[in-house]
Amino acid sequence: MAEQETRRTWRVRSEEELTGAERLVRAILDHRVTRFRYQGRERTVEPHMLGLHEAGEPMLVAYQTGGASQSGELPGWRTFITTSIDDVVVTDQHFPGPRGDLDTQTSRMIEIFARG
Repeated sequence: MAEQETRRTWRVRSEEELTGAERLVRAILDHRVTRFRYQGRERTVEPHMLGLHEAGEPMLVAYQTGGASQSGELPGWRTFITTSIDDVVVTDQHFPGPRGDLDTQTSRMIEIFARG
């Protein structure tokens, strides 16, 4: 009996095929402005870090530049529980990269999945 060779074919998935979390990772790595719904409100952010918070929740750390906010004036740093983020749209607009005022200690991540 001849052994059959198993071949895997890899293809890049389209943006529509990605999960919201996968889109956020791509946006972080590419430094792309992102829009999504969080707690029923539209947000526009520069995503900077995605990881597992010490409380066990997957968390996005982002610099929010537009949309609604209950926690203060914009623009400013925000954290978002990723399981509560809906309708992630990664725009074509790029931002310069990591901001110097990101304090990674305040986020209390135990594991980081993506950092810009």
